[in-house]
Amino acid sequence: MKRFLSDFTFSMLLMVGLTISAAAQKTVSGTVTDAANNEPLIGANVLVKGTGEGTITDIDGSYSLRVREGSTLVFSYAGYTDQEVVVGAGNVINVALAAGKLLDEVVVVGYGTQRTKEVTSAVVSVGRGAVQPGSYLRPGTVASG
Repeated sequence: MKRFLSDFTFSMLLMVGLTISAAAQKTVSGTVTDAANNEPLIGANVLVKGTGEGTITDIDGSYSLRVREGSTLVFSYAGYTDQEVVVGAGNVINVALAAGKLLDEVVVVGYGTQRTKEVTSAVVSVGRGAVQPGSYLRPGTVASG
């Protein structure tokens, strides 16, 4: 009987602890827009600071994320200034991101990125109309002419 009461008490404490833990998180949602024209930003990052948790905005600039109250959300988008917002009692956080530092022209290479003025090798640009129909064994044969 003592063993049963001990197991029962442990089970009840575990259930109460899990309930409190689950109640500590809530769903926060909202939209991320451009501050200049109020257009939605598709694919903006919404991350919980200090964790690997996050999401991206959909085609309407909307997002939804489960977080703890007091967490800090970091909103970011390429070419815009990041914005941090602390989650309070509300469930809706709408953010308007302002344009930030413009990106320089970048060349994508197989092992990293370089600025165009730092490229030391030949660069070839092949348009769709320049490629003749056929089968090619090596990509270089397309650019050889």
